[in-house]
Amino acid sequence: MRTVLMGENTLHLQGEEVSLDTKLVLKGAKAGSLAQEEVSRQHEYAVLATFPSINTSVCDMQILELGKISEKMPNFDYISFSADLPTALGDYKNIHPTGKVEMYSDYYELLVAKQLGMLVDEIHLLNRAMFILDKNNKVIYKQINNQIKDQVDFEKFTKELNKYN
Repeated sequence: MRTVLMGENTLHLQGEEVSLDTKLVLKGAKAGSLAQEEVSRQHEYAVLATFPSINTSVCDMQILELGKISEKMPNFDYISFSADLPTALGDYKNIHPTGKVEMYSDYYELLVAKQLGMLVDEIHLLNRAMFILDKNNKVIYKQINNQIKDQVDFEKFTKELNKYN
């Protein structure tokens, strides 16, 4: 079983790490709604962010930074998934500048977490990661944290994103 660190604690990730060129089904509850729906796409490429819980400072900063990027680079779809309740995500969006980031909850089926291999077994939350998807929701880039408490490398991610802009 694959492992990830949360501080000094070693935790386990369920399943296999998603491979490049894997097609994903993006389905969850949009922030503020309990209805399960597929993510609708408008652009050729999408940014997909995963994180454990929006009420932590690192997750908060991940989404706020992604929101800034979404304003500077509007030619992408910006999607996030966590296991937070959709009502909590809705409350967060109402009081934070999230830019063009559409936030989804994976709490119901953990479908996205399982497809990506990002479900942390012991805590049933998602690992922190960033992905770029093509128009068919195939993974074309992945940046997966080995330490949940660390922020993603936005400098490296933005350089990669510029290749598709």
